Amino acid sequence: MKKNILAVVLLSVMGVIQVSAQDFLLSQPWSATTVIAPSFAGFTNGGKVYAVYRNQWSSIKGSQTGLVSYDQYFHPIRSSFGANLNYTSYATGMLAQLQFNLQYNYAVQITKDWFFRPALQIGLFYRTVDPSKATFVDQIAADGSVVGVTQFSPTQSSLVRFDAAVSIMFHGPYFFGGVCADRLLGNNVSFTDQPSTKQYFKLNVFAGGMIPISQGYGKYDPKDDVTIAALYQWQGQYHQIDIDAMYHRKYFMVGVGYRGIPFYSPDGLTSSDAFKVMVGGSVAGFSLSYSYDVSVSNLVNVSGGSHEIVLSYRFMDFRPNDRRFFCY
Repeated sequence: MKKNILAVVLLSVMGVIQVSAQDFLLSQPWSATTVIAPSFAGFTNGGKVYAVYRNQWSSIKGSQTGLVSYDQYFHPIRSSFGANLNYTSYATGMLAQLQFNLQYNYAVQITKDWFFRPALQIGLFYRTVDPSKATFVDQIAADGSVVGVTQFSPTQSSLVRFDAAVSIMFHGPYFFGGVCADRLLGNNVSFTDQPSTKQYFKLNVFAGGMIPISQGYGKYDPKDDVTIAALYQWQGQYHQIDIDAMYHRKYFMVGVGYRGIPFYSPDGLTSSDAFKVMVGGSVAGFSLSYSYDVSVSNLVNVSGGSHEIVLSYRFMDFRPNDRRFFCY
């Protein structure tokens, strides 16, 4: 029975990733904001490097994601540059993707405190498949035993594609909001001659605000604050909403969040994914945060939840006591 469940789960993963070509999701998008949109490059008003490790569905070895990123704002030209490299392995390594992106945005000053950031991203990704690393439903015999051959037979084991994204964002001392259009080239990412598998256009809509609780040492440096942020993602037939609330006090952060769309059940499947808990701390420019996803989807009894760790370092802050750019 356990093998049957695992096979169905793995086939579901393959269906989501290969047939619909859906991208990976993070539980801490506000700690890895350049994944959301290239407009976030240089958003700290200085430089930032960060690394992310995510273990999705830990009990069934569902997927592993690793990400490293660099971005920096250059004040003389009001421009930000960024680069990130991410690797994701799906379904025990059956499907894997390595992607490299370059980002640029320009900060248009509207008023003293408000800015508009149009941005561009260009990328290259490499995708591979190895059917021998997974068990498929057609390999499960009537008595529950596993046969060695599946009908899935790719005509190529790897492919390389270019891609692009554009975004815009408005932000001020205590608020940001914007939209990003990604996967603009609509690549065919199928490993077989027929049918083709189009990589669907992806849309991110995001907004967040900081609520100061008590005054600190400067106008934009509250002693403690609460950040509430939301991210809507649409790709093909899939819709996802992340809503997070994070309390921050100097060196410490704790937060809770929800990922999914309540009361929305396309094809009879729940769109509620997980509740999230987050905790982290920062000192001398370094930040470390951890999150755990408590699954509330159909995989609640087999997934084991998801673990995610983000390590970042901020440098060359123009105003180091200015937390108007409050993504941690």
